[in-house]
Amino acid sequence: MDRRDFIKIGISGLAAIAVGNVKIPHLFRTEAFAANLTIDLSMEAALVEMVDGTQVFHWLFKSPLTVPDLPSFPGPAIFATAGDDITINIKNNLKEPHAFQIVGTRVLTPPISPGQTRTVRFTAPAAGTYLYIDPLNDPVNRVLGLHGAFIVSPVAGNTPYSSPTPAVQQLFNDLGTTPQFPRHALSPAGWDPTRFRIWLHHQIDPAFNAQAQADFEAGRPSTVSAADMRASFLARYFTINGKTGVFASHDHATTIEGRIGQPMLVRILNAGLFTHSNHIHANHIYVTSVNNAVQDNVIFIDSLAIKPLDRIDWVVPFIRPPDIAGDPNTQLRDLIPEELALTIPGAQGSPGVPQSPLPYPMHCHMEPSQTAAGGNYPQGSITHFDFLGDVDGVDFPNVH
Repeated sequence: MDRRDFIKIGISGLAAIAVGNVKIPHLFRTEAFAANLTIDLSMEAALVEMVDGTQVFHWLFKSPLTVPDLPSFPGPAIFATAGDDITINIKNNLKEPHAFQIVGTRVLTPPISPGQTRTVRFTAPAAGTYLYIDPLNDPVNRVLGLHGAFIVSPVAGNTPYSSPTPAVQQLFNDLGTTPQFPRHALSPAGWDPTRFRIWLHHQIDPAFNAQAQADFEAGRPSTVSAADMRASFLARYFTINGKTGVFASHDHATTIEGRIGQPMLVRILNAGLFTHSNHIHANHIYVTSVNNAVQDNVIFIDSLAIKPLDRIDWVVPFIRPPDIAGDPNTQLRDLIPEELALTIPGAQGSPGVPQSPLPYPMHCHMEPSQTAAGGNYPQGSITHFDFLGDVDGVDFPNVH
């Protein structure tokens, strides 16, 4: 197959499929809200553009329900409600056997031969954050791109879980109702189920992708060895939702943003081989679920190791950044008006960079992940944490 025949995927980010009437942010490119929907997925070959413009060969999932109708990097996020009846048809358009699994559930297909379609029917499990992958030749097939997020919402309740522990239930009851978690003046108390983000981490060593590409172009099954990948994988690109660096930092489906008093859930998944340690500035976070185990003890921390195949939920409380000195009863727009109005001059002809909304970084404490292509910094696993306005309902300058 000629290289020019490959589908080329730009730096596009998450797509989504909703099963039933699940509330998801408008930030995801979404179609299909019919209850108990049948989902068609195919496994395709594509070239994915990296942050430095390099085109890297991948195996990817594709669904006709996403917009645009192209392979997705990562696979499309699938949203469902606990108890939904789900049917997924998976077609293998690659040269070797593949399979489909939802980690942490009993959903697993037998091997799918080249050109074959298999169907898996199941009932959506308890609400939580799940990762779907191709488990064959572990970890090769998932690391070469065959992975995505599967998000399940509860039937009822004010938490993201079907059976919250007392500690998690108390945390969500407290949001917007206690002095520690003041309510935003224009928002209801508590957590809005549409206020969440997915951070699906991935890492790429192009040497293995190039080997898979050579095999594909020669018309033969992949010769990429799981033992070789485990022994010598050296990541050069670190992505969140398929994006890195400046692209992830300005992607509204990836950045965590809101006003003081508008808490947000972050669903973190790691499909790769590298351990991350996400860290945000301005707020500590509450860990509410680890690998779909809702936590009995909700810890309040500033970073947490996220190992390969982990699925971890964070609640970002969106309290006023405690490191800003001054009268806590004075709104930030009055306390630091010069800072919020500041624009850092840009290059000649550039309008400059406004410092409002109030931006903070999210980065990984595993330092190699902050680079790309072997040293391009800061173009790795980073994004933004933006405060858009005060707790009394007045937005900062430049928010729109």
